[in-house]
Amino acid sequence: MRKIYEYKYYKNKYVLREWKAGVVRDEHATISVITHKRNEFGVVDEYLQSAEEQFNVKYIKRMDKPTEQAWQDVMTRLNAQLNYRGKNVVLECLQFGGNHEFWSLFPDKDEIAMYFRNCYKFAVDKIGYLHTDKNIICAVVVTEPNRRNLFVYYLPITERWQVKIMSDRKSEKGSKLQLRDEQYGFPLYLPRKDENNPRLSHSQFWKCRGGLTSYSDLQEEFYMQLSKRYGAKRGESFSLIKNTNAQQQQRFGRYEDDQYDELYFDDSPY
Repeated sequence: MRKIYEYKYYKNKYVLREWKAGVVRDEHATISVITHKRNEFGVVDEYLQSAEEQFNVKYIKRMDKPTEQAWQDVMTRLNAQLNYRGKNVVLECLQFGGNHEFWSLFPDKDEIAMYFRNCYKFAVDKIGYLHTDKNIICAVVVTEPNRRNLFVYYLPITERWQVKIMSDRKSEKGSKLQLRDEQYGFPLYLPRKDENNPRLSHSQFWKCRGGLTSYSDLQEEFYMQLSKRYGAKRGESFSLIKNTNAQQQQRFGRYEDDQYDELYFDDSPY
């Protein structure tokens, strides 16, 4: 039989995988996180413009300004602080999608539109600032000939974060060193919370949502709370064991040193 290959979007990149004709595939609904630096705002504008010109586009929350200006408006409105460096992730996108088999479960386009509205509600609850849409600048459903997706663009702003506890010791260059636990040597942090002066921080944002297992937790919650109700099946887990929560380890039959427990599949969010 002639081998057929398909591209699947996995961990912010496309992966070529073998698919054999005639094989019945499970129905999969997907959720993934796409990150952007500040110098990539133009990429978002260009994509939305080209999507409007080529495909069927429906906005759940329209962005009437360029991404740069919409982003700055949110920063000002929420009084958010950013310790800016060139490599900072300052904008993220939750991408919801599914394969052909999943969409075939829906009787019509109205039911698909309702599904995406429920995905948006899920997004607001999970990544929305204080469970609101205040940090969301755009939510759009793009329907192409061979796929459809909901893109939810948001600023990773958090009212909770951690700051280093500094010791009296100094480095050779004279900088203060972080205080460490006397027994185990772990670096020590002090928790902070300020809803009137929050922080835009990709790392702190996801630490508040589980740290190393935050992406796995997000996918598990999405499946249990939403996509499972629409008939979706759960795919395989490719994450390192340390990035997979206990429920997923049991669901997928994962164990240490199994075939996927390799550094290549590390999906740590920071």
